[in-house]
Amino acid sequence: MYDGGGRVMAYDIPEGSLQQSIFMDKYAFPGETKWKQLAKRVSKAIALPEKDEVREQIEKKFFEAINSADFCPGGRILFGAGRNKYNMLNCYVLDPEDSVESIGKTISDMYKISCAGGGVGFNFSKIRPKGDDIQNIKWSAPGSISVMKMINEIGEHVRAGKNRRTALMSILEVSHPDFLEFLEVKLDRKELTNFNISVAINNRFIEAVENDEEWYFTFGGRHNKYFMYIVDRTNAEGEVDQVRVVAKDEEDAIGRADQNHKSGWSDTFSNAVKAPLKAKEIWERLLDNAVESGEPGVFNVDFANEYTNVSYFEEMPATNPCGEITLPAYGNCCLGHVNLANMVDMDGNIDYRRLARTIRVGVRFLDNVLTANTFPIKECEEVGLRSRRIGLGVTGLHYFLIKAGFKYGSEACLEFLERLFATIRNEAYKASMYLAREKGSFENYDFSKLKNEKFMKTIPARIRADIKKNGLRNAVMLTVAPTGTISMVLGVSTGLEPIFAPVYKRTWKTTTPGVFNENVVIDPLFKEMYLRGRDLSHCVGAYDVTPEEHMKVQSVVQAHIDSAVSKTCNLPNNYNSEQLYDDLLSQAHDLKGVTFYRAGSRGHEPLQIIDHTTIDVDALITDGKVEELASSIDNCVDGVCEL
Repeated sequence: MYDGGGRVMAYDIPEGSLQQSIFMDKYAFPGETKWKQLAKRVSKAIALPEKDEVREQIEKKFFEAINSADFCPGGRILFGAGRNKYNMLNCYVLDPEDSVESIGKTISDMYKISCAGGGVGFNFSKIRPKGDDIQNIKWSAPGSISVMKMINEIGEHVRAGKNRRTALMSILEVSHPDFLEFLEVKLDRKELTNFNISVAINNRFIEAVENDEEWYFTFGGRHNKYFMYIVDRTNAEGEVDQVRVVAKDEEDAIGRADQNHKSGWSDTFSNAVKAPLKAKEIWERLLDNAVESGEPGVFNVDFANEYTNVSYFEEMPATNPCGEITLPAYGNCCLGHVNLANMVDMDGNIDYRRLARTIRVGVRFLDNVLTANTFPIKECEEVGLRSRRIGLGVTGLHYFLIKAGFKYGSEACLEFLERLFATIRNEAYKASMYLAREKGSFENYDFSKLKNEKFMKTIPARIRADIKKNGLRNAVMLTVAPTGTISMVLGVSTGLEPIFAPVYKRTWKTTTPGVFNENVVIDPLFKEMYLRGRDLSHCVGAYDVTPEEHMKVQSVVQAHIDSAVSKTCNLPNNYNSEQLYDDLLSQAHDLKGVTFYRAGSRGHEPLQIIDHTTIDVDALITDGKVEELASSIDNCVDGVCEL
């Protein structure tokens, strides 16, 4: 159902469509076949924490927002709301310490969280490096990557919530002695298959890259330095090659090599030579690998912990598996998305009142989820309730921009995004402030400390004054998730990403080996605008946007987001990673995280762009063979983040 301007008033999933297949497979309760039925069930369940006298009214507001698809809760909420004692939160973070007890508990906690349908992010930087001593046993530590592999193996055997595979994020700091091995590990496609991986950089590393300084690694204190050594390895036939070892000195390098780099039992090692390593070399190798394989991503751990509201009571070592939420140990992400595509009509008229109303409903809804949720372990509940962190994000941004007449990444687009996301930020903080006046502030609220937080200082003075008077219900409340699966159900573009292309070819395997089916896909919004005779010059795809434009869009949005932003920088197949070295360095201080995806870097490409300016679009639309599917590539390139 639409209003006079073409905006959705009540959403209905098309019968027999791919959207309905996804809906039925991932989110529907037994007996549910319509979006309206889901909206009723979810609204009723999440309104239960409200007081009796307002519950019916609040439930109606929730229903109206979800039924119209103005607001869409995260996938775990859609699936879990109304189920008995169910975890409705998408993701958590664990931060293992360097002890048998901590590693064992981390593995146990990860298993419980994964079985409850939650993805898990980890920072393994506290685990002693490979080849360190354990008590008096020299060079015996298996290292951080060994722990990652143990957890990855458990992930192979976990399925939860309609066969959803486990989603994991592995983060290691650039200063950790295992870093060089970590940097290469996923070039082997058979390793850490359940993990996305990211490198945690910091301000000191960025400075070292900018100044072309030598880099050393450290563990257990800044004076405990490790350097790279080249060690000669001699086999039984007297043949000599060399291995690379990160060690404290020459003797240590030879010992580590002997322990971990034997190709045969009689190999001997000698002549360890220190090999100076520049921070710039590491930076370039990191980006070379990211362009080559789509990983690692980059996580600026210093910026994440500085540009926030919670540095006075918690540290955030990691993100969730798709990178949109920075979290403390046992922290959670409680996700929901404002559908921006519904906030503008086909003539480009933006409904700011509808946007503000949806944000208010979204904040209250997600806060109620925290109250209604059954957490997988006690520590997750304690951490979740001390800050009442929520993740209100957006989906359909590119559809919004196309309708409003902006070319993704253009200067006019960036200026508009500044205003749009400032509005989203302000409305969310006002909503949380009003909620605090009604229900109380988050447990660790202390305005005398909160007012000095870097992100809080970006909030307009008039709103900060109201927060001082009334409190704040949620310490952190904003994010941008990838929304890949949900956006397909809603028939809109994903979170922050541009559409893949206005027109493209999709191929998929048949049951006959080596034989593929194929079909042409036309983006539904592009088709509608084409049929209306609209200007399409600003309707671009992910690979029409330059890497610099991708990063600028993310940087502009991140300035107004108190958590993080999930964003992929799309690169053409022939892209030279050298072009990224300086471009990303210039943006690194303003991005909490970024991921790259080069076309073809993961093997067979199921989507192939068709240049719509060189084909007969009328024939495509009328020949009955065209498929309609909103699409993009998000930063969960392995498909593990079904948000």
